[in-house]
Amino acid sequence: MKKILLLIALGTIFLAACTSEPETSNTVAPYQPAAPVQTAPASTPPAETTPPVNAVAFALPIGNFTIYMDQNIQDVLDAMGEPLGVFEAPSCAFDGIDRIFSFSGLQIHTYPLDDGDFIHTVSIRDDSIMTQNGIYIGNSWDSVLAAYGSDYQQDFGMFTFTKGVTKLQFYVESDMVVAITYGLIMN
Repeated sequence: MKKILLLIALGTIFLAACTSEPETSNTVAPYQPAAPVQTAPASTPPAETTPPVNAVAFALPIGNFTIYMDQNIQDVLDAMGEPLGVFEAPSCAFDGIDRIFSFSGLQIHTYPLDDGDFIHTVSIRDDSIMTQNGIYIGNSWDSVLAAYGSDYQQDFGMFTFTKGVTKLQFYVESDMVVAITYGLIMN
């Protein structure tokens, strides 16, 4: 658990390293998208979305909703509600603000564009969230191989599977999955 918290802390520091004055909030304030977004009435359940990028991609199912890389974060907020917290910092690579949305069991990192904030990374933080093939933190490496096969790249305990414009990474220690991250491959 300490290593997962360390990975999360390092990711946050890396994101904030580009700026001299990050903006943070310890209270949950309603998220304001960069541009107005039409949403369904509150009584309507969220509709299943289609991948905004390549149809052959890794995605993360959460209940009856699926999170895709390069998806507008507003779709996720409409389906999942307010996050537990939001970290904001000026973007190093884009014009605007990068954001990290924290939900129970996962963090979602976004990048800004003119028409909203879009998902580039999702980090699973505990064993309450499973990948689309049923893998969760605490599974064995053999379970990952059975679910995803042997077509992966390995680098210092990080095993990366690539599909379309997405990557799915498993950090493995002592034959056990200790972290899972989905990412958009950006050119």
